Amino acid sequence: MPGSISETLDTLYTTTWYHRKQEVADGIFDSYPLMKWMRSKGHLKTLIGGRRIEQPIEYVVNPQVSWITKGSTVTLADFDPLTVSYWDWKYLTGSMVRFGIDDQQNRGKMAIFNIMNTKINNTRRALTKDLETKMFAGQASGNEFDGLQWLVKDDPTTSSTIGNINQSTYTWWRNQAANMTGRSFTTYGVIDMREMYNDIITESYTGMPCDVIVSGQAAFQYYEDNVLDYYRTYSNKLGDLGIRNIMFKETPMIWSPSCGTRMYFLNTDYFYMYYDPMWNFDMTEWKSIPNQVEDKAAQIKFACALVCSNRRAQGVIYNVDTA
Repeated sequence: MPGSISETLDTLYTTTWYHRKQEVADGIFDSYPLMKWMRSKGHLKTLIGGRRIEQPIEYVVNPQVSWITKGSTVTLADFDPLTVSYWDWKYLTGSMVRFGIDDQQNRGKMAIFNIMNTKINNTRRALTKDLETKMFAGQASGNEFDGLQWLVKDDPTTSSTIGNINQSTYTWWRNQAANMTGRSFTTYGVIDMREMYNDIITESYTGMPCDVIVSGQAAFQYYEDNVLDYYRTYSNKLGDLGIRNIMFKETPMIWSPSCGTRMYFLNTDYFYMYYDPMWNFDMTEWKSIPNQVEDKAAQIKFACALVCSNRRAQGVIYNVDTA
């Protein structure tokens, strides 16, 4: 016996989402430059379950290094260069609602597909915009993950527990920061950028520079228009990814509409977006809405966390004045 119209449409919607899910996920992570850059470096990582995410941190170099001469003794004391940070899972959802009357009035196959694809595309745009906004936000005010304003703080000396480690207690858990208030970009922009770039190399324990600089649109355009030509080269790697960029020293610079008046100097080798493959933009079953005739809802679900394992290798210039 054939199923009801509603059951048939449940299957059709779910199957359509299943076939488009990878396209949707790719579109979400490729829509904005920073997420696309992290994805290209393999820093969108799967992690199955667990109450929280444990991220090892190498916070000190071996102190048992010494120079010797003939007959010298060496220290054999053990040391532990690792500690662990802890990060909570965060859950993003987007609901899609179907009204029974719409299902009844649009029973033609093409009409149904048009409605489904419109809702899928709209939901993808909503999820993308929300992820991008939260990426550049501060400490989670509710259920969101902590954004860059929290992980790479304007003031890294305050008593703030990030990844379950208090940055005021442990100096090795502080990012680099500089305030440009009262310092016009025309006069001080390149000077402050150069100092931040070099501070990260000096302070990060790695001797490595940042691999990407992310700013707001205004700062990006001002840098592009006003610095000398020899600074404004381009990264072929980012160009191949379809990301518009310019270079500072050997580091590509990109912009995000959500970055505002900050300029982040990031070593994304120490940034990860973890996600659970069981909650990777999957669709729930269609559920009947109580007290409504044949109306149904389903959710798209994503479990993730934005994690940093070396905050010393990150920097921010804030209150960027482009006047």
